[in-house]
Amino acid sequence: MQPSKYSFDEVRDTVMKHVTERGWHKDNVPRGVAISLSLEANELLEHYQWHDEPVGSVEELADELADVMIYGIQFANWYNIDISDAVMKKLEKSAKKYPVEAFQSEDPEERKKAWLDAKKNFKKDTTL
Repeated sequence: MQPSKYSFDEVRDTVMKHVTERGWHKDNVPRGVAISLSLEANELLEHYQWHDEPVGSVEELADELADVMIYGIQFANWYNIDISDAVMKKLEKSAKKYPVEAFQSEDPEERKKAWLDAKKNFKKDTTL
């Protein structure tokens, strides 16, 4: 993959300018944005509904992924979430839950077992 010609900050700012210019930042409340994000993710999933390979072009997949990202950016804006920071923190948590040593095997069955064991043994913080 080639490096993007846009920084994440440029993309985020352009999305929010687009939304703000249309007044959608007033109308698209967090609940609605979260629902829309899920709906768009499901539109992406539709490309795989009955096939292991996607139905449709890479451009169509990119459009659906862009919709997901656009709603994700809007959602983050509502709560002043720094997406880059949130992703890095989540990867740190994921590295603890799924230690790299457990996934070094070339055998898909061993990797699947490691994943299932990690899922089963990880205690999620459920405090509110």
